[in-house]
Amino acid sequence: MPARPAALACCLLLAGCQSPTAADAATGAAIAAERAMIHGRATYYEKLLMPPDSVLHVRLVEPDAAAGAPAIAEARFTPLSGPPYEFSLPFDATRLREGASYGLTATLTTPHGERFFTTERPVPVQPHSGEVVDFRMLRTDVP
Repeated sequence: MPARPAALACCLLLAGCQSPTAADAATGAAIAAERAMIHGRATYYEKLLMPPDSVLHVRLVEPDAAAGAPAIAEARFTPLSGPPYEFSLPFDATRLREGASYGLTATLTTPHGERFFTTERPVPVQPHSGEVVDFRMLRTDVP
């Protein structure tokens, strides 16, 4: 009788060694798309410390897209410490087009929504590179 538990254990081990199915591959691709992330550091050179509850708004855009085209991804980060302000922007990789160029825009505002710093133009980025994108924001005209 002790052979039965051993045979059952072998069957269970072999069942775990099955080759992946198309459903497994699709699930893996979906998980990879969900986990797509751009890591970056935004800074400015002015000697000014923003309030800790300021907001960094980062967007992944396609610079060649028509004016007013929606961002591929965007997020607001707060509370902040720094500069530099480190962030991780998740994005849906299925929204990227092959051969297209992409960029990041960022705006730093006070807790009351006053814009203090922003990118002059989209900062070029390769979304799947895994590299940390460092960029500088410029001071805006604040009333």
